[in-house]
Amino acid sequence: AGANITPRDGDELTRLPYLRHWFRTKSAIVLHLSNGTVQINFFQDHTKLILCPLMGAVTYINEKREFYTYKMTLIEEFGCCKELASRLRYARNMVEKLMACKSTATAATSA
Repeated sequence: AGANITPRDGDELTRLPYLRHWFRTKSAIVLHLSNGTVQINFFQDHTKLILCPLMGAVTYINEKREFYTYKMTLIEEFGCCKELASRLRYARNMVEKLMACKSTATAATSA
């Protein structure tokens, strides 16, 4: 749905975000939205991680469905719990994978 829509300048500010790209790994499903948000749903314990670049924040939803939102700058300064840290390391790898896919797609389009 919406795969043929070409985004216009300013769309990211006026419209609800849409799913731009997704992929599945052994451990999780990774969703990348048009506003830059990345959501990772982990299969084993049903936890979720939502990275929001617009707010510079991460939301962690634990196995009890309790959610906590942290500013990235505060995590950088004060650290975080072991569970969140391991999921953030995983998220970094997935974001790097998304960026590699994007640069490959851009190179293929411009060729």
